[in-house]
Amino acid sequence: MIIVKIIGGLGNQMFQYAYAKVLQQKGYTVKIDISAFETYKLHGGYQLDKYNIDLKISTKEENDKFYKNHFIAKTLRRLGFDNSNIIQEKSLAFDEKLLNIKNYNYISGYFQNEMYFKEIKEILLKEFTLNLDKSKYTNKIENEILDSKDSCAIHIRRGDYSNSTNINIHGVCDLAYYDKAISFINSKYDDLKYFIFSDDILWVKENLKMRNAIYYIDSEEKRTPHEDMYLMSLCKNNIIANSSFSWWGAWLNKNDEKIVIAPKRWFSDDTLEKQSKNIVCDSWLKI
Repeated sequence: MIIVKIIGGLGNQMFQYAYAKVLQQKGYTVKIDISAFETYKLHGGYQLDKYNIDLKISTKEENDKFYKNHFIAKTLRRLGFDNSNIIQEKSLAFDEKLLNIKNYNYISGYFQNEMYFKEIKEILLKEFTLNLDKSKYTNKIENEILDSKDSCAIHIRRGDYSNSTNINIHGVCDLAYYDKAISFINSKYDDLKYFIFSDDILWVKENLKMRNAIYYIDSEEKRTPHEDMYLMSLCKNNIIANSSFSWWGAWLNKNDEKIVIAPKRWFSDDTLEKQSKNIVCDSWLKI
């Protein structure tokens, strides 16, 4: 059996699940470990239960067995033996070895690369469908999107990305990026409606100036990430941030003729930027 650790926000959870799912499709018995969410409270906690996924969740006993063996392995390693069965992704770069591993391992990482799971896209599109009723507001915006001749979702990530620590790691896409992306999309369509998603929608309203019809996704009730991602995926086109959340909103978009615009630079940190050079899909446009 293989256990894959799930942690982080919804986008990260989906990358990790997609990696776990492709291992299952290769013939491994795979479970996911969500125990970290007992203490990890950021980004709304565990979110994959909102989807029609089918991988089973590992038990505490199963997780503990791996960690017990890992402790033994560390002791043996001091004696010159290396047989640890806990695998940690070494970098954000695609590593083909992680698709061909020995059975009985506990694996943790981010797996932020379509190359891990591109071959099972149809399976993931089916599993990453909502299994619960949507809010009235989401149903309203869904109808607006579907009634639009042409539409484009824009995701603007600020929040934790704009604090003094993370801005040196992730960075924030500036207004110049969005201006260029919007100009490009406008050149392709005559009658385009934009649907704007952000964790700081007030800032967007005050700073992003647009001439097209605009729908700010801003309801009285608290927005839920899985519903916003669903709405993003319904739009015919996507302008994404350097965010795994909007990455998935675009990837789940089933429009064969979609235009997806992504930032040329994904991370502020130079090392992480080199590792993530292939995170943007080949068919997407980098600006």
